Amino acid sequence: MKVVVISGGKMPSEALLRSEIENCDYIICADSGANCLHKYEIRPDMLLGDFDSIDEEVFNYFKEFHINTIKFPREKDFTDTELAFREALKLSADEICFLGCTGTRLDHIFGNLGLLYRCLKSGIRAYIKDDNNTLFMIDKTISITGKKGEIFSIQGFREEIKELSIENAKYPLKDYNLSFGDSRTVSNEFLDEPVTISFKNGTIIVMKCKD
Repeated sequence: MKVVVISGGKMPSEALLRSEIENCDYIICADSGANCLHKYEIRPDMLLGDFDSIDEEVFNYFKEFHINTIKFPREKDFTDTELAFREALKLSADEICFLGCTGTRLDHIFGNLGLLYRCLKSGIRAYIKDDNNTLFMIDKTISITGKKGEIFSIQGFREEIKELSIENAKYPLKDYNLSFGDSRTVSNEFLDEPVTISFKNGTIIVMKCKD
C-alpha cells in the first residue's frame, strides 16, 4: 500500500504531486500541507495536525467534503509529519512518499530523515521528494539509475561506513571507509549504466539532486 504524506514545507509542483498520487492508495495531509492540495484542487483522504498554520479558508473547504480529520493540541510530543507517518503505519503502508518535507526549517528536515531511517528498519520503502531532490536510505547493496550527467550524492547516517564501493559512476570508489561529514562522496554523476553502491555495514543516505 502506497501512502503519500504532504507536509507544510517546500510546496511541490503540481506535476510532481500528481505524479506521486497517480498510483497511490491514500493521501495524508499534515497541517498546512492542505494549502498545497487546495491550490491544486486535490482532496486528501486524511487531514491531521494542530492546524496552527493551515489557512482557515482551506480548512473550512475540506470540512465540507467530510475529510477524515484528526486534530491534535498545539503543544504536542511529535511533529505533524511524524503524526502522519504514524497514521501511515496503522494503514500497513509498505511505501511512503514524503512531500513538503524540505524547506527552510533544518530541524524539521533532520527529523524527517529520522522517519526515513525508521521506515528502512521497518521494511517500508520510503523517500522524501521535492522538485530538486530525492532522498532515501539503504542498508545493503543497491543499484540506482539516472540520466547521464545527473548528480547523486551519498552520506553515512549515524556511523562510519566500511568498505564502500561505487561502480559505474563518473567518480568510482573502491573499499573506502566513509566517515560522517566526509565530502568525498558528494556530487558524483551517472554515466550510461546503473550505479552500484556496496558496503560492509551501516546506513547510507542516497540523494539524487538537480539544480
